[in-house]
Amino acid sequence: MKKIQTIIPRILGLVCFLFCVSPAFAFQKKEAPTGVEITLETPNKRSDFNARNPVRYKITLKNNFTNDQEGILLYKINNKAGETILTNSLDVKVNGRKKIEAVFEIPLDQEGEYTLFANIEMTDHAEVISRSFNYSGPPRKPNDRKKIPNPYDQNWSRANVGNEAVSVKESLVPETNKAIAEEEPEAETEEEGEILVQLKPYNRDGIYYDGKNIKYNVILTNKYKIKQEGTFKIIVKTDDGKSVGEKEVKISLHKKSVKKFTITMPQISNPGVYDFQAALNVSTYDDTTRHSFGYKINEIKTPYHRPPDFDEFWQITKDELAKIDPKYKVTLDEGRSTYFHTVYKVEIQSLGNIPFYGWLSVPKPKGKYPVLVGFGGYKIELNPLYFDDFISFTVNVRGIDRKVKEQINPMNREQLLVNIEDKNEYIYRGIYMDCVRAVEFVHSQGAQFGMDLKRVVAFGGSQGASLALVTASLMPSKINTVVANNPIFFDWIRSVEIGKVQKEISFPVKDMLDFEAKNPGFSIDNMIQTLQYFEVQNFILNVRCSVLYAVSLLDNFAPASTALAAFNKMPIETVKNSELYVFPNLGHEVPRSHDAFVSTWFLEKVVHARKR
Repeated sequence: MKKIQTIIPRILGLVCFLFCVSPAFAFQKKEAPTGVEITLETPNKRSDFNARNPVRYKITLKNNFTNDQEGILLYKINNKAGETILTNSLDVKVNGRKKIEAVFEIPLDQEGEYTLFANIEMTDHAEVISRSFNYSGPPRKPNDRKKIPNPYDQNWSRANVGNEAVSVKESLVPETNKAIAEEEPEAETEEEGEILVQLKPYNRDGIYYDGKNIKYNVILTNKYKIKQEGTFKIIVKTDDGKSVGEKEVKISLHKKSVKKFTITMPQISNPGVYDFQAALNVSTYDDTTRHSFGYKINEIKTPYHRPPDFDEFWQITKDELAKIDPKYKVTLDEGRSTYFHTVYKVEIQSLGNIPFYGWLSVPKPKGKYPVLVGFGGYKIELNPLYFDDFISFTVNVRGIDRKVKEQINPMNREQLLVNIEDKNEYIYRGIYMDCVRAVEFVHSQGAQFGMDLKRVVAFGGSQGASLALVTASLMPSKINTVVANNPIFFDWIRSVEIGKVQKEISFPVKDMLDFEAKNPGFSIDNMIQTLQYFEVQNFILNVRCSVLYAVSLLDNFAPASTALAAFNKMPIETVKNSELYVFPNLGHEVPRSHDAFVSTWFLEKVVHARKR
């Protein structure tokens, strides 16, 4: 039984988990409660938070219906000015006559007054609820060592550098903050219970090379007090919805028993990523879950959609950027500096004389340090990072600053669609040049801060991963290695084909379809003509440095097959020096354990690397 299902799995990013519906209590005697009862409260009964008492809420949801309640939650956090600074969406499922509880944390680090708005729509219930709270901000005394937060907690938070999602488009639930659901301890009759379904790929990473031997271990746990009989069915499709085949197994589960068996998938012939549904249908319980596996992923090939003037377009763009005075402005930020690090705000002029900014964090001990240039996810504002062995520069591209956003996006379009009618005015032409200019800053100004310019890393999660790859392509002699977790925006034709067949169409395809409906003179085909100048696979041929690359097979935002096909398009020598990690049971996220590989990669590639 899946008590809570997020529509997104976990760039490097931290976002809260939440659902709430105002309780509907029945006070009539001798009548059992009906409907859905949901309470939302703070664990300590206060609505004032600070760095030592982070923003946490406890949610309790009780389903008094006999049928399961499914739906979607949309929530947002507004500041005092009414501006939305954080949003998220997720799927919700609660079985009939069950209750779950969850404690979640909202990743805020800016002082202010905030309002939480939650809109939940379930099978038989819909309601909006709001909560107001205050946050007094992080410690402000840079020399107070006792009050300095563990820098690595901030560094690897999904809201800062990873598959962070401070947007509906890229919501993530980190392992360390996942809500823990508990059943209500109420009397159980023979008709009440659940069946837990677990599927584990025979190959741990879900990657296979023998099309006749693709196996999964299945564990069924019957918590009912009665025997359950029925079927367990596997339905396999390609990631764009074409049927491959199915397998069905008859099931007989004794009461309070566990059944384990291995099921073999229908034979697979072509390299690719395959989706399958596991459907359990027994006497008193039905459940369907989605899974994915890869077959011969090193042979996944897709066509390029590279415009004939692609190289010329980007050379002209870089030439145009070179004519813009960067006007570097570096300002010490005492409030963000710590006992161990000095932090500067760096402001830079970029293409079209549009400004952007970043945070430069320099360890206080004198020395020559390698440099980490971090790029954020879709519409994510990055904070400073604090490392002992690196100088870090986190880059907030155009549009993150509210004033700049109003200037470049006065119609308040979805960022992906800003000026999509014209490739020369399209917002990502400027965003890519912001990334280039950030690396130019490192190489032109870095020596005075102790940067080792022969050891420069570009990294990020989600969109940040894509920006790191594009920057490494546009500046191959300036970047020494790349870390890319769940990169996106690879192949727009293929992404639209796959996105349209999903059960629930999500970003970015949903936004493109909505834009097409509102602008009938400008079709998705027209959008793709612009987007092909910016899709990542068209840059990846020029990535010459090593890459640590992570792909999750259930990713709805970036179809895994497009990410894997792009990896295969990198130069042979680049692939030989790179590492690929695949996570079969995750969506747009990587597990927390992957951070250990990232840290090791940094150490091996730059900290311990010999200076050239």
